[in-house]
Amino acid sequence: MIAGYITCIVLALIIIFMGFLIHIKKKMWLIAGYQEDSFLGDKDKLAKLFGLFSYIVGIATFLLPFGLEFWGIVSGMIYAICICLGTVVTLVLKQIMNKPL
Repeated sequence: MIAGYITCIVLALIIIFMGFLIHIKKKMWLIAGYQEDSFLGDKDKLAKLFGLFSYIVGIATFLLPFGLEFWGIVSGMIYAICICLGTVVTLVLKQIMNKPL
């Protein structure tokens, strides 16, 4: 049981750190599918969007084992649905941002 907590906490810290690298340090190469040549929009807004999404996923991953402990499988389903919907929304916003300045 404790291994699940440790795994989620370590994974959450890694995801939050990756969000920091994207949002603050502007390490755009960490974004899957990002190509400098084909993106025409504001790179700072893109970094902020993906960094914020990484922070949210990291916090949700940190809270996941506690939710599983208290509410059971329902919290796991809510986690999965929220991550999937968040990914779709983030990718749609990325496409909207991909316009010339």
